[in-house]
Amino acid sequence: MKGFRCGLVLVGLLVPVAASAAVASKASAASAIAAAQAEMKLAASMQDQWIATVAAMKDARLALKQGDFAAAETAAVHAKALASLSVEQAKAQRALWVNEAVH
Repeated sequence: MKGFRCGLVLVGLLVPVAASAAVASKASAASAIAAAQAEMKLAASMQDQWIATVAAMKDARLALKQGDFAAAETAAVHAKALASLSVEQAKAQRALWVNEAVH
């Protein structure tokens, strides 16, 4: 019986840790989604938003809504990376256009 009580105490100590980890995952997923939204807004302001970026953000929001925080964070990080690439593409296109128009 002594081993059984020790196991219960150990489980009792681990449950709050698991709940805390779930909250942290939700917070990190929400943070990743916010960062992706900001980068997407920048890409949209440069008129260079990719369809794949919008699809990845849609996946992130759906996963967050369904409680799959790991998938939500992964999709949001992917969306942010795509948005960053589209911003870089827009900058490069503008630089190329200026070089072609001036020369």
